[in-house]
Amino acid sequence: MANKDFQYRVEALLLKVTLALFRLPGLDRASAIGGWLGRSIGPKLGITRRARRRIARAMPELSEAEVERVVVAMWDNLGRVAFEYAHLDKFYRPEERHRIEVVGIEELHAHVKAGRGGMLLSGHFGNFELLPIAMHLEGLEGGQIYRPANNPYVNAWMLDMRSAETGAVQIPKGRKGARDLVTLLRENKFVAMLYDQKMNDGIEAKMFGIPSMTTPAPAGLAVRNGTVLFPVCIERKSGAHFRVTVYPQIEADPGADPASEIVRITQVLNDFLEARIREKPENWFWLHNRWSE
Repeated sequence: MANKDFQYRVEALLLKVTLALFRLPGLDRASAIGGWLGRSIGPKLGITRRARRRIARAMPELSEAEVERVVVAMWDNLGRVAFEYAHLDKFYRPEERHRIEVVGIEELHAHVKAGRGGMLLSGHFGNFELLPIAMHLEGLEGGQIYRPANNPYVNAWMLDMRSAETGAVQIPKGRKGARDLVTLLRENKFVAMLYDQKMNDGIEAKMFGIPSMTTPAPAGLAVRNGTVLFPVCIERKSGAHFRVTVYPQIEADPGADPASEIVRITQVLNDFLEARIREKPENWFWLHNRWSE
C-alpha cells in the first residue's frame, strides 16, 4: 500500500512538472509543438492499429489513404490537446476570448432567461476540455460530469484546477454523482457531459450501423425529469482556435411510453455523434473502444 501511494505521488509530481514545461513556449507554440509530435509519433504506435480498424469498420467507403489521413490528423489534434492542457486557464482571459467561437448560443440564453437549465451533451471532439470553459464564458452556471482519475493525487489536483477556473460543480460518473446532477438540474442550471464512450451496462443503440452500448442517463433524465438536452460539437478551426456549436434541443414526448422514449432519444444522440464524425472524422478520438471487437 505504501509503495502504491509513493507511485501515485511520483506520477502526480511528474505530471505537474511536465505541464509546467508545456507552459514555457506559450499557448500557440505549445499547441503547434504538440501537433507536430502527435502526427510524427502517434501513427507509428501500436495502439493506432485500433483506430485504423475502427475507422475502416465505421466508414468502409474510405480508401486506405483516406483512413491514414484521418489517423494522422487525429494524432495532430490529440498532441495539441495534450500540450494545450497546460494552458487551459488562458482560455478564460478576456484578451483570449477570440479563441472560442460559440455558435447557436441564442437558444441557450433564451433558456436561461426563461429560468430553465439543461444538459450540454458532446463527445471527444476537438479539445473536449473546453466545453465547461465555453459554458463559463457564456455565463451558464452548473457543473460537469467527469471520470475520476485512477491516481487520487492527480484526481484531486484536476478537480481543484477545474473548480477554481470555472466554478463548475465537479460531478463524478456513476451513482456517487447522481444526486449532485439531479440537484443542479432541479435548480435550473446546466450540466456538461461527454457521452460517447462505451458503457457496458448501458443500452444498445446503433452508431454507424454498429450495435453500440450507450449510456441511457441523458435520455432517462429527459423522460423522467423533463430535462432539455442540447447536443454540442467542439471543432478545432486552426491552431488553438475553436468553434463550439450548440444544436437544436431535444425533448422527450410526455405522451410516449417511457422505456421506448429512452431508447428513441438515446438513438437520436448517437445519430448526432455519427453525423458530426462523418463531417470531420479527424476531429474525433478514434482510440476509444467504442464497439466490441
